[in-house]
Amino acid sequence: SAPPPEATGVAAATDELAALGIRVVPEHCSGRVWPAALTLFQHLVGHDDALTCGARVLELGAGTGWLALKARQHRDDLQWCATETNCGDAYARLARNLTRAGGEGTMARGSEQDESPETKTQFPRFAALDWSAVADSKIATQAWDLVCGSDLVYGEAGALALAKCLGVLLRKNTDDGDDERQKKGTLPKKNEITVDSSPKCLLAQTCGRWGGFGYDAILYDALVSEGLLADAVGGELLLGSRELKQHVVVFKISVARGAAASADAKSHPLLRAKRLRAAQENAAERNMTEEDCDAREASKAMDELDKLLE
Repeated sequence: SAPPPEATGVAAATDELAALGIRVVPEHCSGRVWPAALTLFQHLVGHDDALTCGARVLELGAGTGWLALKARQHRDDLQWCATETNCGDAYARLARNLTRAGGEGTMARGSEQDESPETKTQFPRFAALDWSAVADSKIATQAWDLVCGSDLVYGEAGALALAKCLGVLLRKNTDDGDDERQKKGTLPKKNEITVDSSPKCLLAQTCGRWGGFGYDAILYDALVSEGLLADAVGGELLLGSRELKQHVVVFKISVARGAAASADAKSHPLLRAKRLRAAQENAAERNMTEEDCDAREASKAMDELDKLLE
């Protein structure tokens, strides 16, 4: 099962980084270890089909680099490339962390100058990656067996960029990418045998954050708009529970095909917090007095006035 947000595993992971000379930065989302990273690691090592022998892994939003280090410590055959954005010093921090760990002669060393993910290295590699420009990056041209990440969404813009990034990475070697390859003149010949070599994709998301006002529903809508499915395959699903709380879910992201594109909005885990919050608000509204209703309308009017005066 998934560790709760206050899991002691986070403290243990932080200690593991400290032993390598890596200091977390709690005030920055990419500078600390999150419970979702622990859940994703548990899922990867607990499912033989998640990480094949010698798997080429692309990690998005690698943050501190803990997952890359932990995975390579567990499986030294993995060809792992950890990526981060250049925004907010995130990539520079990741590069420093992995370089420092490698300098300790233990688990990590890498460089964005490595020629190819097919080149086996002793330690995780790292690279800067702009999700909104992934189609033009070298990373998009390379072969990956698994794309993964944990707690990647902290706003609407990030959700949209992530969905577009995944759309590019998961479609580049499938029939869905034929239109783009037609433009570039790279479509296979009619008598050429092709194999769908698109990577698997696993994302761990802490659902129900901020009292249900997180970005789960926004991520769901962004994925749907890109024609992608998010199927819950692990973590804490809270099936049958109506408790509104944080819980980590592992999703398998794939390209929607035909009828499979119609996801069940009534039961999808990414929409669970939104459903429960709406139910709570409806229940509260039914119990409101006339004075409460008047006060609510007055508050809305003041909010609208404030917006006009801004």
